[in-house]
Amino acid sequence: MGKAENTPEVIDILAVDDEQVNLLLLAGLLRREGVNVVAARSGFEALTLTARHDFALILLDVMMPGMDGFTTAERLRADERTRHIPIIFITAISKEQRHIFKGYEAGAVDYLIKPFEHEILKNKVQVFVDMHRQRLAVQRASEALAKTVDELRTSSQALSDSRARYASLFTSMFNGFALLSHGDGPMDLAQARVLEINPAMEQILGRPREVLLDQPLGLALPNLDGYLRDFAAEVARSGKSGLIESYLTDIKRWLRMQAYVPGPGLLALVAEDVTGRRKAEETIQERTFQDPLTGLANRALFLDRLDQSMERSRRRLNYLYAVLFLDLDHFKPINSSLGHAAGDKVLRAVAEKIKGVARGLDTVARCGADEFALILEELKNPSEALRVARRICQELARPMDVDGHALHFSASVGVVLGPADYAHPEELLQDAGIAMEHARALGGGKVKVFKWAMRTRAQYALNVNQSMHLALERQQFRLHYQPIFSLKDSTLAGFEALIRWQVDGRLIPPGDFIPQAEQTGLIVPIGQWALAESCEKTAAWAARFNLPRNFTMAVNLSAKQFAQPDLMRQLARTLEENHLEPGRLKLEITETLVMQNPEIVVHKLRGLREMGVKVSIDDFGTGYSSLSYLRRFPINTLKVDRSFVSDLDAFENLIIVRTIVSLAHNLGFDVVAEGIENERQRDFLAELNCEYGQGFLFSKPLDEEQTEDLLSVCCAKPSSGSPVGS
Repeated sequence: MGKAENTPEVIDILAVDDEQVNLLLLAGLLRREGVNVVAARSGFEALTLTARHDFALILLDVMMPGMDGFTTAERLRADERTRHIPIIFITAISKEQRHIFKGYEAGAVDYLIKPFEHEILKNKVQVFVDMHRQRLAVQRASEALAKTVDELRTSSQALSDSRARYASLFTSMFNGFALLSHGDGPMDLAQARVLEINPAMEQILGRPREVLLDQPLGLALPNLDGYLRDFAAEVARSGKSGLIESYLTDIKRWLRMQAYVPGPGLLALVAEDVTGRRKAEETIQERTFQDPLTGLANRALFLDRLDQSMERSRRRLNYLYAVLFLDLDHFKPINSSLGHAAGDKVLRAVAEKIKGVARGLDTVARCGADEFALILEELKNPSEALRVARRICQELARPMDVDGHALHFSASVGVVLGPADYAHPEELLQDAGIAMEHARALGGGKVKVFKWAMRTRAQYALNVNQSMHLALERQQFRLHYQPIFSLKDSTLAGFEALIRWQVDGRLIPPGDFIPQAEQTGLIVPIGQWALAESCEKTAAWAARFNLPRNFTMAVNLSAKQFAQPDLMRQLARTLEENHLEPGRLKLEITETLVMQNPEIVVHKLRGLREMGVKVSIDDFGTGYSSLSYLRRFPINTLKVDRSFVSDLDAFENLIIVRTIVSLAHNLGFDVVAEGIENERQRDFLAELNCEYGQGFLFSKPLDEEQTEDLLSVCCAKPSSGSPVGS
């Protein structure tokens, strides 16, 4: 019997979510907490249920069909019967501050973002369930008090029993309880006299009952907040119960207090100490808006501060601010060579250097792995932002000691000067990032101010990138073939395969998409397609036509494609699948690529030679080549760049072409001159014993059909019955 009396009654809470699995999860989590979860699948069903039940709490989803969570909360707050029910939003809609604020404006007392920690939800629910039990207990106590008053009129024994029940209730209450009297005048919480107080309230206030009874509350708590006093006055005036959470400076505690009017001139306070929960929430708040590694603001807090700066600029005509976005140049090798612990030390040191340059009113944030951003407030003029950016670059350029290693860094910085016409802070930060990419393109360690043309180019690049993905899927790339002729006897010696992009019947020239493909890495799959297509066509033409013994198909190989670790395996598979002799394929790589990492290039070129594939150095003479490496490279051809051939009237170009041809022959290479447009250029190159040439004098690049027409003329197979040599 006694055990049953001590078992807490089951309290109803309402869970509103359009997903049945979420409702089952909540019911399972809270079943052992003495809680009965009543489920509602929509806002309309929730409104119907609240009219019939007395819920301790409502767990409310935001995104629901028909009526969303914000609207449901507003309807509940507008109804006198349900406005007292606490609401906690549980949603995955957004972690952005403005969505959280919207939830609180709709009347929520708390806001949980999915996924959430189960223990946090249980603890929060338990707080409101205990409050509800306490409210029911207080309500019953009030009813008991009213009944006692009636009994007092007829029986002194009833009075004694009532006092015993009242004392038992007071001493056993978990939450603090105080009964205050303010007489017939307006309620002033500081002047209200303490009529009764329970042991739990004594413990919360840290004052004994004897000191508090029949004294103004303001004597014990002289620093009562004005907002708390206004709250008590409103409850006393309206007679409607209310709930408030406030910090009491005198006792250094956060209290959650429910106030109601038990009778004329009286005010009852039920208080719960929520200091522990508040501290936990502050810790969560710090983790939510603070980068754990550097202690700087994180991206969410940065965007919130930036939104405030943008709002200030709309209200104040003379308000100037700027956003700096910086990224460390070449940071990734730190993690791979020294380890992530060293990388973390670098990032913390960088954060300290940036904070050392920033002013006290500026916001410094870490927005990515090695990306940082600043909001510079109250600028005197735009040039001040550039000075700060350059100072940061100077500080980061100083040597940094990490685990005994003297590391040198630079940073690329993009700057957006405000005020500017932006609707959202994310757009402004995005443009600062675009400016940073332009600064990085200049070689790193540079500062670049954003201009609107940069966004146009970035959007164009994005559109081209997306279109190239589709072009690969839809097979919109084409190969055109420019003939290469022998300058000695004008016979066809091969072709150079050139990529074209065909869209809606028109051809997009390579200069409009190849640079973007190089930057994004799409050049690798595009180049692999071009290589396979070239091999397939060359093998087919070798079977159909009488190709010369030295006939080759030249295919350009990009730096990214050349750097692929499985290049040799892919190449061998392509040759085997198309049954093409390796000697028919000539890979063209640029002089710049060759000299970026000569030792690795030599190793790969030897592999190509062993495979039987020929190699040509393209655009020779436009870059910088070391002769000591050049003689070690197992290559077959030097290709003279068209910039020298097109202007042989210039003495310098004439000397360069003569030198390249002589150098190639001395090293055992043959020479191809590109860009030959007239007979004088052809004759001069032939006199130098340049073996091959290509250019508009001979032919423009041909599509597949035109190429086969040329082959049928230049390389036709003799008829089966014709005599040899006819």
